[in-house]
Amino acid sequence: MKISSALAQARLELDSKGVSSSKLDSLILLSHALLVSKEQVIFNPDREIDASQQKVFFDLIARRAAREPVSHLINKREFFGEDFFVSKDVLDPRPDSESLIELVFKTFLDKNQKLKILEVGVGSGCLIITLLKAYKSADAIGVDISEKALKICQKNAGTHQVENRLNLRKSDLFSALNQNEKLDLIISNPPYIPSQDIENLEPEVKIHEPRNALDGGLDGLDFYKKIAIDAKNFLNENGKIILEIGFGQEQEIIEIFEKAGWAFNSWNLDLSGVVRSLCFK
Repeated sequence: MKISSALAQARLELDSKGVSSSKLDSLILLSHALLVSKEQVIFNPDREIDASQQKVFFDLIARRAAREPVSHLINKREFFGEDFFVSKDVLDPRPDSESLIELVFKTFLDKNQKLKILEVGVGSGCLIITLLKAYKSADAIGVDISEKALKICQKNAGTHQVENRLNLRKSDLFSALNQNEKLDLIISNPPYIPSQDIENLEPEVKIHEPRNALDGGLDGLDFYKKIAIDAKNFLNENGKIILEIGFGQEQEIIEIFEKAGWAFNSWNLDLSGVVRSLCFK
């Protein structure tokens, strides 16, 4: 079977199951099955693929047709131009979260400063690792309630060679921190989807991503309320907190933080023009 025929057959199968990204997904999965780049697949449509390669590819397509995310099939997802190992035990890195990174860059302009950073809920580690790669003199603490997530974050920290500057701890929010640990920056992408909305999500998210990384309680704001109360105990005098938020939540979250004694500093938009991250001091 030629590459072109395999891709065409795969796209038909994915289309029939309602996978809107069938063309791209087929390309990614075939390049993964053949252990070649996507460009090599695109520019060699007449290349023959043998029976064993076909089996690997169409097994992957069957799993994708069952709405398993591509990232889980190939165990990686790109974030800020770099690949991160992922699995069903962590939330997939998403382009929306890059707005948080950009807001950090706008807030802390000097990339050489010796920042002390905390991420609450590290997951895959894509956020804190990206910041450690940008701020070469920074050190960080990463906390998560999930031991499986911490292991994945540790793996990614090693891959990106920042493991010596990242202290990982199992923690329910701030429970594993000492009061004398003062930080320049706290970041978090907490769960922010209202509980009743989770059933309406795409199967790739609803079934295959960890619910505890999605469920923000009745109104989606449970974790922001907790963070607003406790986070200021761990920031130094000029410290800031930068958070990712859900669609349309900015006014409610600003109100939550201002009531807890914070001052709103700035926000940043995602690629769709939606307010996606907030900074408080």
